[in-house]
Amino acid sequence: MRWLRLPLVHFLAGGAALFWLFHARPAEQPAPIVVTAADVERLRLDYTRETGLPATSADEAALVDRTIEDELLFREAVARGLDRNDRSVRNWLVEQMRVLTDDASDAERLYARARELGLDRTDLVVRRILVQKMRLLASRTGERRPTDAELAEFYAARREEYRPPDRVTFWHVFARPGGETALARARADTPEGAVRHGDSFAVPPHVIAYSAAQVEKVFGAEIAQAVAREEPRTWIGPLTSPYGLHLVWIEAREPGTPPPLAAVRERLVERWQDEQRTLRVGALLQDLARRYPLEVESAAWRERRAS
Repeated sequence: MRWLRLPLVHFLAGGAALFWLFHARPAEQPAPIVVTAADVERLRLDYTRETGLPATSADEAALVDRTIEDELLFREAVARGLDRNDRSVRNWLVEQMRVLTDDASDAERLYARARELGLDRTDLVVRRILVQKMRLLASRTGERRPTDAELAEFYAARREEYRPPDRVTFWHVFARPGGETALARARADTPEGAVRHGDSFAVPPHVIAYSAAQVEKVFGAEIAQAVAREEPRTWIGPLTSPYGLHLVWIEAREPGTPPPLAAVRERLVERWQDEQRTLRVGALLQDLARRYPLEVESAAWRERRAS
């Protein structure tokens, strides 16, 4: 049996033991994230208190999702040690201990006592601080400015969102209720001359480069809709506004044109970075969600997840 004492045999045996230790032995399962029926009911009640509305199934599923996300971020913050030496967490726990115990001890002792009691894991304010800190860290890690090509592609996909509203220039003749005869005379005149037949109005008779929203705000929905759809260079009306009757001559329409990229570059850069931050946090949450089993007592959440 001298072969049992050979160094090679010892080496192979040790290697086999290490392989079993790290690969064959089942990995320790992390504690599941649990959202009980009582938790769901509390989330629904809090939602109703804040909004004044009963929570729908979609609301419930979203509330549960947010609760799971916060727990994932909190656990990751603790795993990364973000709670250590965090001044805001430390100060809050010290003040809480002073309130709870009426103890005037030094801050170090109170902080240590709070950690012994587990307040650094259960206190809602501490949890909120760490969740926000983890979310911010995830969103900012690897941040950079977009390249010119990335920004151009980003703007091309969203160009219409930056297009200013169409504008319309028109003449209008106003008459108080019962002034149809005056408007009939105005219709036979040129736009410049027709204004002599109408009554005075708060807005000048020549309206220049108004957006649809501005027209509706001043003249009401009926005139705004007519100005948007009727052909130019002809009289339309009489149309009704909250003030009386109007005869309208559309002079010209100016379509809104998206500005060149250079004019909105910095706004685009900030928007691109904001979207990238959201994507980075989402990627982290997806990775974390794969690590933890979930035990959720919410039919609405399960149905949405299955769809």
